[in-house]
Amino acid sequence: MATYNKTTVEIPDDEGVHTKTAGAKGEKYVYKYVKYFRNSEGKPRNKAKAIGKLDPATGKMFPNNYYFQLYNVNPELPEISVWDYGYSYLASKVCRDMGLLDCLTETFGDGAMDIIVMASYMIREGNAMDGIDDWQQRNYFPDCRRLLDSKSTSKIFASITAAQTNGFFTNWVKTAMSGGAVCYDVTSVSSYAQGMTTVERGYNRDGDDLAQYNLGMFCDEANRMPVYYNRYNGSLTDKANLSHVLANARAVGIGRVKMVFDGGFWDGGSFGDIAAMCESFFVGMPMHLKESQKMLEGHGGGVMKYANELDSTHVYCVSAGMEISGVPGRAFLYFDSWNGLHLCGELSEHINRLKAELSATKRYPKSKLCRYTPYFIITKHANGNGFDYAVDVDKVEKARKSKGFFMIFSTDAESTPENVLAQYRAKDAVEKLFAQIKCDMDGSRIRTHNERTTDGKTFVTFIACVIRSYMLNKLSKYLLHNSTSLKKVFNQLSNIMIVSSPNGFRFTKALSKKQKDILKCFGDVDDVFRVLNDVCIR
Repeated sequence: MATYNKTTVEIPDDEGVHTKTAGAKGEKYVYKYVKYFRNSEGKPRNKAKAIGKLDPATGKMFPNNYYFQLYNVNPELPEISVWDYGYSYLASKVCRDMGLLDCLTETFGDGAMDIIVMASYMIREGNAMDGIDDWQQRNYFPDCRRLLDSKSTSKIFASITAAQTNGFFTNWVKTAMSGGAVCYDVTSVSSYAQGMTTVERGYNRDGDDLAQYNLGMFCDEANRMPVYYNRYNGSLTDKANLSHVLANARAVGIGRVKMVFDGGFWDGGSFGDIAAMCESFFVGMPMHLKESQKMLEGHGGGVMKYANELDSTHVYCVSAGMEISGVPGRAFLYFDSWNGLHLCGELSEHINRLKAELSATKRYPKSKLCRYTPYFIITKHANGNGFDYAVDVDKVEKARKSKGFFMIFSTDAESTPENVLAQYRAKDAVEKLFAQIKCDMDGSRIRTHNERTTDGKTFVTFIACVIRSYMLNKLSKYLLHNSTSLKKVFNQLSNIMIVSSPNGFRFTKALSKKQKDILKCFGDVDDVFRVLNDVCIR
């Protein structure tokens, strides 16, 4: 029986409330009769459920979840306790500093702090909400008096409506966007749910043999902050749904901006719609396209000239006007000489491994021909099962020829090759956001089983990603200079502890140098004392 062991309440003076000893330690628990009936023999019987654990020191009890459900009250945090404060202080502070708290409050009112607490828990503990009550009893959040548990978080997820999220995003886009380019990418989130219409079989980017839904994320290129997302059916391809996603984004204010996509979104047929919705766009151009091959044939041999060298050492570029499905733009052919040399080396090592395999193979490898024929000429002996092989030099040279090259198509007529490359590489910010969700917050699989709860939990996960991204941006130099991780920084902050009492709060010890250096990344160190209350003892 899970009890709120830092909260005590009066034992209800109700009919049927009683105590009895249970467990190996002989501890006393408080029960209430919830059902009266007669058995098959007509004898009166009853059914009791535990509502808490007796506290011998005070004569009160520590309530459990059923107590709050039975008496229809919200659990409250204790007034006298020792708390971890540094991390929860910082999570609350950054929400104020970046305007996130204002946007949430305007949409969700008093429920904004519940969302911030849940998001802060996800950042530290992961996507499963079953431990949030114990965690919240250790971490003090100013202005939050409600104690959450897994059941209440599910209710909150289910209560978040599409109208509320759209209202929030309309405000958040205005607050968070810098006015520059916006990057977009998609990931898949696996699910065991059977009854959700959006969970379908499709291209699973994690390689899970599970159904999924797709999550498309928009990220501001300049400040690397997530600004909007779309959740849609797992069977839909990125290209097929892109125009609908852009229309949804436009509805919340992501309109005439520069958009950046990777090569997976290449679909000449949709470029007209994309161009109509964006100021301009950049998209990776797959090298297998006939347009790409034509440009590689015409310009690849002469790209490595001083006149074509970019500010980035060992990277060269030539560009040419190109029209794709009636959309005019420019194709940029880049060559990374170092990467080309590395990839050619990898190719040679791969061919040598295949040589060794063929040398050790006695019989004609009929079932594995596709593994060898891209680089070898294999001839089966007329008599017997033996074979001869030789490297197909022409095929190898053709494969080597494209190593180190990549292409970008852009409708931005004014951008230089350096700017186009920088804008395109900025899409890495979205990939890192997905890594935060899936790896750092254990969000590769959703743990909900209906659409409303999933929509709400996805929204709170997005808020967690916003908070974590802001923290990471502010701490980037500190993490680099101290060769440490964000997790270790959070551990340092959690060691800032306070004692609460009816007379106010006090810190249990002075701040360490590391803690001060971390807090300096977010402004005035003394703010941690001022926010708590005016009578803190340092």
